[in-house]
Amino acid sequence: MNSERLLHNLSITELASNSYDLLVVAYGFESRGTAIAREIGEQSKRRIAFGFDHNRVAAFEENGRWFKKNGFVTVPDLSRKAFSDSLESVFRELFDSEDIAAINSTARIAVDISCFDRQRIAEIVGVLRRCSLSHNFSTDFWYCVAAFEPPAPSVGRNEIAGPVHRLFAGRFTDPGRPLAMIAGLGYEIGKVMGAAEYLQASRVIALFPESPIPEYEPQVARANKLLVDDLAARDIIRYPLSDLKRTIATLDSIVRGLEDTHNIVLLPEGPKAFFLASLLVQTLHPQASVWRVSSGSAIRPRDVHASSHFVGLRWQL
Repeated sequence: MNSERLLHNLSITELASNSYDLLVVAYGFESRGTAIAREIGEQSKRRIAFGFDHNRVAAFEENGRWFKKNGFVTVPDLSRKAFSDSLESVFRELFDSEDIAAINSTARIAVDISCFDRQRIAEIVGVLRRCSLSHNFSTDFWYCVAAFEPPAPSVGRNEIAGPVHRLFAGRFTDPGRPLAMIAGLGYEIGKVMGAAEYLQASRVIALFPESPIPEYEPQVARANKLLVDDLAARDIIRYPLSDLKRTIATLDSIVRGLEDTHNIVLLPEGPKAFFLASLLVQTLHPQASVWRVSSGSAIRPRDVHASSHFVGLRWQL
């Protein structure tokens, strides 16, 4: 993979020892929303918690109190458009600051993706790519694996299906080619199979997460049994959630093997760390498209608690 030099796995030891010029986190309703911040907040010069304009429930108030008590600037009630504008402004302010610009220093940024939704993670990656054209920095992405809870009851059929973000919509060079779907598996029953039927994919490759929390595996297998039973053994690939560099290399290899003969849709269900991996692979293969499927208005907010497992990836542009 020609970008391996840009990627470096981060250990939990590095989580505790790294220092940053900027830490970006989500100000949402999940209890795990402060888990990463508790580890690296004090080592970060600037600390920003970006909020949402919906779902002020569960741990939202408690998270807000913790962020304010621990030196975070909170930016609540952000629509998707307002988040994009505010995010870019924060990055530009960092790069124009005296301690970075005056000595032409390489800025160090940390982003906790655990509680951002997929569209906002895509926005973050897109803004970082634009900023990399004129600024020197490295980005450490951190993800707190959710503590295991049994899956919620199925919320029904998919209401939303399409590219997760215009920056990752891709461009099929030959619309007449068959479509291949590379899907990460989560534990929402039938979600990936429904997407495959919707896209009329001629080939489906399923990536099964190897989580550091073993209770997830039988649930993922159960939720995707009909799909997996219908696939050839070569099209079921396990990936290590705790080794994002290796996961990205695997995805990159799959895409390279298909891109001359197929149009490609990446459907990164499952952990958000795998979603991040898919976005970074798409930056290497801009003809591919990163999609999401969702039950839309049928989804109800559900509190998610932190486990003791953290996954990190350094992305140097």
